[in-house]
Amino acid sequence: MSGRVATTPHDGVLEVTFENAGRRNALSRPLLSALSRAIDDAGAGDVRAVVLAGAGDCFSAGADLAEVTGTIADRAVDDAIQGATASIRNCPAPVIAAVEGPCIGGALDLALNCDAIVAAESAYFALPATHLGLLYDPRALARLRHRLGPAALRWLLLLGERIDARAGAAMGLVARAVSDGSTRAEARALAERVSARSPRAITTTKRLLDEFERGSARLDEWEDVRLDILASTERRERVERAKARLGLA
Repeated sequence: MSGRVATTPHDGVLEVTFENAGRRNALSRPLLSALSRAIDDAGAGDVRAVVLAGAGDCFSAGADLAEVTGTIADRAVDDAIQGATASIRNCPAPVIAAVEGPCIGGALDLALNCDAIVAAESAYFALPATHLGLLYDPRALARLRHRLGPAALRWLLLLGERIDARAGAAMGLVARAVSDGSTRAEARALAERVSARSPRAITTTKRLLDEFERGSARLDEWEDVRLDILASTERRERVERAKARLGLA
């Protein structure tokens, strides 16, 4: 058994839970492939927000060491992680990670490619690449450096030290730190609020932010998108509803 992925819909919100029983939800290649498919399917459907969680009280201990050989063949593990993170980034709906307990190595890569992290107070984050004699995947670092400041990245990667949830919240890694056992409920409540907002505005905003991080945003093209949204029927209807709530209609 190398893990499984379960999906649970909640009125426009999809909860995606991955599990590798007895292995602290280690990220095997089959599990990562199943996770990619689940996120891709969510993006292709009418899902408006996704909650990503590990089963039980552990997000994930990272790559499944049962598949790690200590040779160049381990690049296949990196490729599988990159495939899953690409699915998260490319999902048009916001993806919120609900992190309980350890979030290590490739699991941190997954979480940081989500749009927000809700973490339990006892959660912690680690990148133990140097412990394993490894140069961490440069493809991942090219993105992680945008999500983490240089001091945090060196602390995690170069020094191989942990960051707990409270410190992660202080440095912007964690969007919200909550009590143990409540991350799914908190993340789902956030996702439900997001799902009530304009799908087009959410999707285009996520794309623009991603392009800013990659340094590929062309502002003239995005101004055309913005003007199109400003003139849309949906926006006009939402403005009218907002005015009615305030008694301005």
